[in-house]
Amino acid sequence: MAASLWLRGAASGLRYWSQRPRPAAASLAVVCSRSMASKTPVGFIGLGNMGNPMAKNLMKHGYPLIIYDVFPDACKEFQEAGEQCLGFSLEILLLCAKSLGHVRHFCVVSSPADVAEKADRIITMLPTSINAIEAYSGANGILKKVKKGSLLIDSSTIDPAVSKELAKEVEKMGAVFMDAPVSGA
Repeated sequence: MAASLWLRGAASGLRYWSQRPRPAAASLAVVCSRSMASKTPVGFIGLGNMGNPMAKNLMKHGYPLIIYDVFPDACKEFQEAGEQCLGFSLEILLLCAKSLGHVRHFCVVSSPADVAEKADRIITMLPTSINAIEAYSGANGILKKVKKGSLLIDSSTIDPAVSKELAKEVEKMGAVFMDAPVSGA
């Protein structure tokens, strides 16, 4: 194992050099698995102009994603990015994958209900009130499979009356609804 010299400091201002071993690739895998294991999967519905960069930022910071978009092409970019997940080299990714049991840090599903089945924290970023109602209350909506205690964060910029109605429906299911709209400004 290679060693390197590190400059160490003390409160008194004394500085000295010490020999400290560099972390081995195996210990990096442990660190990676620990940081990934501590991050709960996040469901993300709506990968358009606003949702796409938000979801990418979560992925960049190591959060496993369960993603859905009504347009399947919106998910393709994440599938391509999954091969370069987190910017690590392939060797490090494989070490992390071995300890985690998977390489990708995302999962594409076929409906909002499937997102709710796999994630306890879900962010929706949808363009209109109608889209939000469909994603939550539709035939394959979040409310069909939401778990008690789940946190549902709606970042869509929609009619406040719709948000209040969705909050009531979510509360009936034993989950928590948070209205957190964003704007593109």
